[in-house]
Amino acid sequence: MLVIALLPALLTEFGMVAFFTTQTLATAEEAMQARAANAAHHLADTLPYALVSGDTAQVGALLKTEARNNRLSYARVTDARGQLVASTGDTLHRAVLADHHRQRVEIRLRAADTRNAPFISVSGASDDGLLGHAEVGVSRDQISTFKRETLIHAALLMLAALVLTGALAWRLSNRLAGQLRHVGQVVGRLACHDLTARAQLPPAGEVGALAAGVNDMAEALQAHRGELEQRIREATAGLAAKKDMAERAHHAKSRFFAAASHDLRQPLHALSLFVAALKARNHQTEAQTLIENIEASTAAMALLFNALLDISRLDAGAIEAHPVHFPLQKMLRELEQQFGAVAAEKHLRLRFRPCDVTLYSDPLLIERILVNLITNAIRYTDDGGVLIACRRRGRMVRLSVIDTGRGIPPDQQENVFHEFVQLHNPARDRSKGLGLGLAIVSRLGRLLGHRVDLRSRPDHGSMFSIDVPCGNAKLIKPAAPSCVPGQIPADALVLLVDDESAILRGMAELFDNWNIDLVTARSASEAEQWLDGLARVPDAIVSDFRLPEDTDGIEVITRLRQKFGSDIPAILVTGDTAPDTILRIGQAGFPLLHKPLRPAKLRALLTHLIQQARAATVG
Repeated sequence: MLVIALLPALLTEFGMVAFFTTQTLATAEEAMQARAANAAHHLADTLPYALVSGDTAQVGALLKTEARNNRLSYARVTDARGQLVASTGDTLHRAVLADHHRQRVEIRLRAADTRNAPFISVSGASDDGLLGHAEVGVSRDQISTFKRETLIHAALLMLAALVLTGALAWRLSNRLAGQLRHVGQVVGRLACHDLTARAQLPPAGEVGALAAGVNDMAEALQAHRGELEQRIREATAGLAAKKDMAERAHHAKSRFFAAASHDLRQPLHALSLFVAALKARNHQTEAQTLIENIEASTAAMALLFNALLDISRLDAGAIEAHPVHFPLQKMLRELEQQFGAVAAEKHLRLRFRPCDVTLYSDPLLIERILVNLITNAIRYTDDGGVLIACRRRGRMVRLSVIDTGRGIPPDQQENVFHEFVQLHNPARDRSKGLGLGLAIVSRLGRLLGHRVDLRSRPDHGSMFSIDVPCGNAKLIKPAAPSCVPGQIPADALVLLVDDESAILRGMAELFDNWNIDLVTARSASEAEQWLDGLARVPDAIVSDFRLPEDTDGIEVITRLRQKFGSDIPAILVTGDTAPDTILRIGQAGFPLLHKPLRPAKLRALLTHLIQQARAATVG
């Protein structure tokens, strides 16, 4: 930068040196020419008498004197006929003459001189008074030497000027660069959030002003950061307080919901058991109709609790995805059989477009998503129909459920995936669903890592889509042959542990109808007393999860297994929908049934566990 700043001065200096050197060389050239001319004219003035008198010695002496005084390389005199009279200096040949500056003048005898000296003989002169010619030469080597010395001196002068200027520039640039480097380091530290850095330079000069500006900026930044940190601390404290309040409210709501769910499930579970027992015992037509109505109401309540349970299990991470390669067309045929009658009852056209593709995902969860979407489509479509189709998109397959229903306004399309949101059911008509289907679809989509998309126009219908990865048909595993569960052995003994009297009575009625021996107890201690009295080891244990005295079903099962020294098959039953409860039971590894449970499902699971245990014992 400083070199650029000093460049005009350098150019001016070099220009002046070049100019004066050129002038000096031109002056030297002119001086050489003038010296030759003066010497020639001087000879022309002094030689006439010597030539007239024929004194050749004097002519030679005059030539040598003139050559010595004017530093001539040569000098010579010729007569009027061109004959050489006398010469001195370098040998006169063409090569020598070519390297010299020559000056030739005429030698004449002036008329005045003849009048003044009549005795002078002019017999050798020409008619016009020409006595001869005087020629002198100056060697150009002198000029070349002078030029060379002058150029060397000029070069040395410019070199000295350049060295001096460079030294000055280096010193100034080194000082300026050091100051700028220092300011740059301070700016770098400020960029690295070290706002305590300051420039230690005097305020004089432009760099000093720059350093002062950087220091002022650092002061302002430090003050601003302190203010921001104070605001952040205050905002963080406020957010922490609000978060703590929200978490306490959320935990309180979760505890209330779990407790309410459990408390409501208990009588519902007992009611379902009593209804099942009553249905098995009473065969009167009128009573059967009444029992079926009670059973339908109980099933509707169970549907609500099961939907809530699905939400809780998904939030708790208790549901895991098990992706496999499976054909889509088989699933669509089963769904067509499942929903064909429902759509026909509403006079809707239900179409399943053939989709001969293989998918890679969890087929059970994909089927659950499609079931919820088809159920919603049929429920909210009053005229037209529902189409289930698929389309290949690269390595993905988009499954779409398209209806001609009421549609969803754009500002509500995100809300429909929240719990208990029903746009067309302000009266909360239970026959129109519970508002949990799309919430479950959204959670299942996130669990599987599949995108769920919604496009809808009010009064024109909706299209729900999910993108599923393609699978490989060669990797489809054949379905395991379905086996019909056998009967529970007649000598089997089942232990039931529950603290609800109504549930104990309902289960006793149910097992009595099944002709299965059942021992009921409210705690592990009571169960041990009954079993000690019978002197038998139960074939299976069915225990409620939440029990009095801060115990749970896991502890009861573990205690009884340790007592009898056997891994007795066990089932846990709970009405608790809290995510941590579901997660803990899943980690324990026991089969889990949720209240209100279906008696047929309980019987099938008991049959499987008891038969499996006895087969292992025999083996």
